[in-house]
Amino acid sequence: MATLLVGIATAAPAPAASQLGIAARAGTLGIGGEVALGLSDGVVARGGMGLTSYTVTTTFDDVRMELDLPENWYNVGLDLYLNGSFRVGGGLLIKPDDPSMVGGLEGPVDIGGQTFTPAEVGTLTGTIVSKERAPYVLLGFGRHTDRGLGLSLDVGAAFTGEPTVTLQAEGGTYPDQAGLNARLDQEARNFEDDMKTYLKIWPILSLGLRLGVG
Repeated sequence: MATLLVGIATAAPAPAASQLGIAARAGTLGIGGEVALGLSDGVVARGGMGLTSYTVTTTFDDVRMELDLPENWYNVGLDLYLNGSFRVGGGLLIKPDDPSMVGGLEGPVDIGGQTFTPAEVGTLTGTIVSKERAPYVLLGFGRHTDRGLGLSLDVGAAFTGEPTVTLQAEGGTYPDQAGLNARLDQEARNFEDDMKTYLKIWPILSLGLRLGVG
């Protein structure tokens, strides 16, 4: 998306009021960069990408899991400046991949209403599937297209929708694989109930260093 905006800015005749800005950023959308194109004094189109390598240890329905967050985030949208550097914005947040999970089973654990040992389960893995494209809204400070160096801040949320969880177990000693799979399906539904309150909305908090170049 950022490359597309750069192409528009450099290949197409720009309006007299247009300005170009670039920025480096870090936050909940990873570490990456952005390109901003001023469409008028109060409207700026902005796109960017971020890379993450976060692993979070958490507990769903009393099962300890290591959660690997998506590696790539892309955003494209519009900022509307209300006065000076204060703005509101909206657009789309895009994540090509979904979070994955690995269970850290250290003792007997309840899965779908039945207790299993780590040896019986083997390796427990899962995926949290949500929308690839999620609308976002934000409040921000800092005009990306102002000439010279400056700071920018984004605070907002993306609405990723209800998550769907899949769980699998491989390499265990439990003799009834079909029965274990049924318990895993039930546990996946329990996971979904646990995580709806905080994976349904992805927080946006991003601090950037921007440079207006046009």
